[in-house]
Amino acid sequence: MYISMQCSDNSGVLNTEICTFYGIRYVPRFRAAVISTEHLNHEYVIPMTPQDYEAAVKQIKDAMKTRATMISLEQGMVSRGRKGEIRNMEPQKLVIIAL
Repeated sequence: MYISMQCSDNSGVLNTEICTFYGIRYVPRFRAAVISTEHLNHEYVIPMTPQDYEAAVKQIKDAMKTRATMISLEQGMVSRGRKGEIRNMEPQKLVIIAL
């Protein structure tokens, strides 16, 4: 499955990226979700509450049930940075669409 998302890099430049989606996990210490992709040198981080993370996971599961080949993050900003780099952003609420 692929993922399409609006990303902000460390200089604040916005880009839409499409990557192979491997999974998502929540890091309570940073109150952020981390999206795993084929990119080995950087991570996609989304600051969010645990409740908003669970809502996003449910949307991803629903997309997987439909055998979607791509999911699109229609709302919310993703921070792209080097592995282990966390930036301060407002918590995001994601709306995920199956394509």
